[in-house]
Amino acid sequence: MDRLELIEVAGNSYVVSGKYGIGVYMDRSSKTAVCIDSGPNATVIEEVCTKISDRGYQILAVVHTHGHAVNHGGTLYLKTRFPNLRIYATHLAAYLIENPHLEPFVFDAGGGSDAKFDQNKRDARALVTDYLPSTDGVFHVHTIPFKVVSLPGHSPGMVGIITPDHVLYCGDALFGPKTLNKQDLLFFNDLRAARRSFKKLSMMKLNAYVLYHGGPYKTVTGLINKHLTLMKDTSAFLEALIHEQPSTLEQVVQKVMKKYEFEDDFHRYGLTTSIIRSYLNDLQQENRIVAKVDNGLLLFSKPAATT
Repeated sequence: MDRLELIEVAGNSYVVSGKYGIGVYMDRSSKTAVCIDSGPNATVIEEVCTKISDRGYQILAVVHTHGHAVNHGGTLYLKTRFPNLRIYATHLAAYLIENPHLEPFVFDAGGGSDAKFDQNKRDARALVTDYLPSTDGVFHVHTIPFKVVSLPGHSPGMVGIITPDHVLYCGDALFGPKTLNKQDLLFFNDLRAARRSFKKLSMMKLNAYVLYHGGPYKTVTGLINKHLTLMKDTSAFLEALIHEQPSTLEQVVQKVMKKYEFEDDFHRYGLTTSIIRSYLNDLQQENRIVAKVDNGLLLFSKPAATT
């Protein structure tokens, strides 16, 4: 693994190099640092801590954009290393951050799970100390003012964080080109909310945008258009499939997994099912498909023709 570096985005706002765009705001006057998300595990955040400490800064807090483990997996390490650490999250995100063993059940979608739980890890938790609003507003970490921006769509309660340098850390509201080129099936739990977040992002005038999976960008207009195209293509594929033949959720998931050549395992099945449910809900809301229970099976089909 390449060594991680702190890359200046603007002013005191930095992003960690590599696969995960962990944000770091370093306040020069107080020589304190605030992390935005904490990476997937202790190994990554430990290296980030070393880079911050080498510059003479002390980590004061970690602010979470949402509750997925790949974003908050390093927080317990931070809390152990810095006992007075302040941990920020929205109420919805805090539920998963404080109960990380529940995340496999969120993506399991009723299909079973191959996850093995370590009771010691289950009992070791990083408790949220400060709750962020789920709506737009201002909050302070010590004396440093940050803005919170509601960006639902990918995960309930997800927010972006704007630093005093007018840099927005977007969490997973958007994905970078590497992800977009690799994955046509993007993970959003609410497509309507995601599209509202895209519109909101497109109207914002900021110095930079930092994607957790993609790093820093001066503009995100092109990325937003790419997301919308991929989502539109997926919706059209699912609509055509269901219009051709009424299908159960499992039948739709099976065809999607074959289309994208996904491997057969519980995690991939559960994740795919969660994503497909979001798309089917969106198609139902737009009256492009209908759902009914037939002989104990939930079937999705083409709407009846109106006269």
